[in-house]
Amino acid sequence: MKKIVAVLVIAVCLAGCTAFGSSAVLIMNEDKGDNYWKADYVKFNGYKERYISISGEGEHTFSVEIVTDSGELGLTIKDSEGEECYTGNDLQSTSFSVGVDSPGKYTVRVDADDHTGSFNVEGE
Repeated sequence: MKKIVAVLVIAVCLAGCTAFGSSAVLIMNEDKGDNYWKADYVKFNGYKERYISISGEGEHTFSVEIVTDSGELGLTIKDSEGEECYTGNDLQSTSFSVGVDSPGKYTVRVDADDHTGSFNVEGE
């Protein structure tokens, strides 16, 4: 009985530790809030996605920082209608901004193929 409970606890923890997506990750340190998402890891395969909200008046942007030590990382940002605001593949170490038209809830997705490094996406 204890073995079944332990397996269920592990399964629930694993399910709760991912945003949306299907991935295999080795040692990930992830931090996320309403308007940001950042993570660093030893090895990341698969994809993860989550919502990032932008609010307020004026210009709206996503600030993106990518560190690639090895492997490949792709990034996609979509608005609430599912329209792509940005898509990049095989991103090397870089920093850039992506302008968006309006405040709202955006879907941010990262796709990794044996990627070692980190990413930081912040809506402003």
